[in-house]
Amino acid sequence: MIFDNMRLPITWLFSLLAFAGCNPPNPFSEADWAYPGGTAGQTKYSSLDQINTSNVADLEVAWVFNSGVKSGNVQMNPLIVDGTVYITTPLQEVIALDGVTGAKIWRFNPAREGEQFGGINRGISFWRKKGEQDRIFFTSGGFLNAIYAANGLPVPEFGSQGRISLNENLVKPADMMGISSPGAPVIYGDLVIVGAMTWSSPANVSAFNVLTGDREWIFHTIPQPGEHGYETWGSQDFWKTGGGVNVWGGLSVDIENGMVYFSTGQPKDDFYRPDNEGEQLFGNSIVALHAETGKRAWHYQAIHHDLWDLDMPCAPILTTLRQDGKRVPGVVQLTKTGNVLLFNRLTGQLLSEVEERPVPASTLAGQYAFPTQPFVKWPEPFSKQVVTADDLTNISAEAHAYARERFNSVDAGWYIPPSTKGILYYGIHGGAEWGGGSYDPVDQVIYVNSNELAWRITMQDVNNEQPTVDKNEHGGRRLFLASGCASCHGADRQGLNGTPVLKNLAEKYTQKDVVDIIKKGKGAMPPFAHLPEDDVQLIAAYLLDMEVAGKEKEAVAAKPYYRSMGYNKFLDEQGYPATKPPWGTLNAIDLESGKIKWKVPLGEYPELTAKGIPLTGTENFGGSIATAGGLVFVGATRDERFRAFDKNTGEILWETKLPFGGFAVPSTYSAGGKQYVIIPATGGGKLGTMTGDAYVAFALPDRMLQK
Repeated sequence: MIFDNMRLPITWLFSLLAFAGCNPPNPFSEADWAYPGGTAGQTKYSSLDQINTSNVADLEVAWVFNSGVKSGNVQMNPLIVDGTVYITTPLQEVIALDGVTGAKIWRFNPAREGEQFGGINRGISFWRKKGEQDRIFFTSGGFLNAIYAANGLPVPEFGSQGRISLNENLVKPADMMGISSPGAPVIYGDLVIVGAMTWSSPANVSAFNVLTGDREWIFHTIPQPGEHGYETWGSQDFWKTGGGVNVWGGLSVDIENGMVYFSTGQPKDDFYRPDNEGEQLFGNSIVALHAETGKRAWHYQAIHHDLWDLDMPCAPILTTLRQDGKRVPGVVQLTKTGNVLLFNRLTGQLLSEVEERPVPASTLAGQYAFPTQPFVKWPEPFSKQVVTADDLTNISAEAHAYARERFNSVDAGWYIPPSTKGILYYGIHGGAEWGGGSYDPVDQVIYVNSNELAWRITMQDVNNEQPTVDKNEHGGRRLFLASGCASCHGADRQGLNGTPVLKNLAEKYTQKDVVDIIKKGKGAMPPFAHLPEDDVQLIAAYLLDMEVAGKEKEAVAAKPYYRSMGYNKFLDEQGYPATKPPWGTLNAIDLESGKIKWKVPLGEYPELTAKGIPLTGTENFGGSIATAGGLVFVGATRDERFRAFDKNTGEILWETKLPFGGFAVPSTYSAGGKQYVIIPATGGGKLGTMTGDAYVAFALPDRMLQK
């Protein structure tokens, strides 16, 4: 270890954090959690140590705040500045709470007349400058909002009375772009920098003036003519007709060196993009920009021409690394494939050991699979990467036999392109997920919760699945499949992984209602504004089981066009993962050695434990924080528990049942002389657990602090 495990004084620790790219304490104090991810470098680390390994077992609920909005899933990392806690709701409201009592100070709803916001928000940002009023920046739908931190009122001179549209002045009309931004904005000087998510259009990263809302620069994640990477797209007009390469995991800022870092998702559609060759930059990449100008400094593509939905899931983490025996400013990118990518964050030099290897070609007509892919040889992976026959579940003989039968019916391996036979692989829901990891700068260790769940993807030619059918049955169903709806809701409309069942909709919705939902989105569903009006009407008619006038016959002998028949988890007959446990883990990764320091199951199925099956872990969504008290806090699990682990051993030192699942990154702060740990506990999300509206803060009892 660089520092031989010695305890550093707080002043030295702040210097270390500044070197690691995290914001120095001014204008905030160590008592605050003033950035998404705790620091500008997304380290999710706090130097507070009032709660520590010797007393964490005595933690108790300090207060609970119920927002009254139980309709969605909160994934935001709470912000705390000067003892005030800032949280959001599934309606994209922002609420300020007293950090000691949990009492509401103010509440702001960004919706204007006729609007209602939903979807995912993963954080908000705080801007502070001497001589100016503190401001909060956050997104709702396709808007970036600015409000005053003191009272929650909109900043009138920012854009149009406190908000700007993220969809203006781009490659398509604003009502067709479909851009939202679930990742938290970040601040650099007088710029607020925002990523973008869209299924229907090219994404981007943009910087806006914090005072006026004017766009100062834009970086196109699908390059336009004349921009670096444009030549990596076989279809040279994908920059205006394609979609995706989203930046939804968040961003990191190196304030000292004037850099901003982010990672990207894959182009759309996820599994089939015919007649389109090339690496497809900047898909599945980590990208470094000069924060003042938005100009590219460097990039690295972790997967070329992704056909597996293995997008880079989380914000890069700014760290200190070793290069040739010397400390260098580093950045770490965690991946869904369980890899750890290390870079010199100023030069972009790759410090991980990676080898480019040949991979299989695609068997689908028109599909191009890039001939090689990077294989990370060091550091060691923190999750399983290839499903093998030896990896099939062992929780019972019946479960194993069922898993083997299904395993034998598909292709399993590394980077096998999607096919009509079906492929089986890890990664769609992690390794790492959007919660990312937490970084201890003293011990040079990353803590990351991981999913170890396999997925089966099967492709079908939607143009030729039914030779001759009536307009409604073929047209609506074909468009439902071709538009990607089935990927989330299933080809049979029965819902997948917690998404709504789309049966018997006529009991609840009119055709206009369904059309509006498709065009505008609802809850976690994004808008599909790019679809032609006739197609939307036909999809709506199909979903409502309506007949189409005239029942026009449509003979189909079209060019093959493939779509996934849904995101299908590889499960046994009882609904448990069909691979060997553990199915969810918490990992400590030593950045010096590149080795896993410890790995423990994360989460529990109590009914399996009762049968004598060792702890299995569960699928998990959220993230961890690390503290100077020697602790790692993480919720995230299907069993709705919140836990504290010993950061050196992985031993559980404390756990409690939350009122609802805690599928978010917790925060820690100090107010009134007491350290608190807070986590949104609202359930729902990809695990489909019961939804609620709780925000729970924990602290030591007063008697413990008086010793």
